[in-house]
Order: sequence, then C-alpha cells, then structure tokens
Amino acid sequence: MKDIGELLSYFPNNVGNLIRNTIKQNEKIKEELQEIRIRCNRPIILKLRNIEIVIEYNVNETEIMQTLERLCNNSIYAYKNQICEGFITVKGGHRVGITGTAVIENGKIINLKYITSLNFRIAREVLGCSLKILDKIIDVKNNSIKNTLIVSPPGKGKTTMLRDVIRNISNRNT
Repeated sequence: MKDIGELLSYFPNNVGNLIRNTIKQNEKIKEELQEIRIRCNRPIILKLRNIEIVIEYNVNETEIMQTLERLCNNSIYAYKNQICEGFITVKGGHRVGITGTAVIENGKIINLKYITSLNFRIAREVLGCSLKILDKIIDVKNNSIKNTLIVSPPGKGKTTMLRDVIRNISNRNT
C-alpha cells in the first residue's frame, strides 16, 4: 500500500500512531499489510501475507467507537444498512468488518450493538491478475459475460480478481 496515512486517520491518534510507528520500523510491513485488526481489550494485530505482527496495546471500547464514528463520518445511523451487512467500505475500496451483538427482528439483522472489533481489509490493485481467466468468463461469440462464481478462502484475492475482471471488461481488454 503506497499511502496508509489516510487509512490510519480513521483511528484515534494514539492507536494510529502506534500502527504508523510499527510500519515505519519495517518497510516490508507497508508492502505486505493485508489487515489491521482492533479488538476490545486485545492487542492490535497487523496481518501480513505470511505473518501477524502483534502490537502490545489493548484497544478499549471507547477507541473502537471513536474509530467507527470516524468511519461513518460521525453519523453511524447513516451507515446502519452497511453496518447490518457486517462491513463498511471506505475510500480506496478498503473494507472494514464489524463485529458486535446482532439485534434481530423477524429473522433479519436490524442493528449491531456492543461493537467489539473492527477488521480493516486493505484493498490492493493487481493489474492483469485476471487475464488468465478472462477467456473463461467472456463469451466472445455471443458478446456476453458467462455466469461466473469466484470461490476461495478469505484473503486469497477474490475481490482483487473481480475488480481486475471488471476493469478489463470495461476497458474492452478481452
């Protein structure tokens, strides 16, 4: 990730500074960072491609809520539908997973309360990663797109692949 500063601006200053200082210690962290996890009364976790770095600072409930408020531009109610889906998408395509207690009505989640953790998934653009599969997705003869299901474990690049497929189709790189 080229500039993590904007992403770190969602955190309270002390939490953002702890993460920023950890990243400054090793440039590899910046390049391989996939997730930032903050959990109530637990250490901060930086998930890289192959390792996790633990920052020994226990985030408290107030810091979780301050972060959520910043993510929602100080209007959590306006983001209620996204929150009920379990994540918020922020500038740059990054997604923030939200964990809390679900309020269910008629079998549907209508709210989350007691937010206990936030998981920042770092979006990355990998140009050309879909080129090997485009011929399986595009029906050139009928000028259409085939029904396609992209399946893999979490963190293996489904969204990255999908974004590159969309970019290539939009740019007619098929």
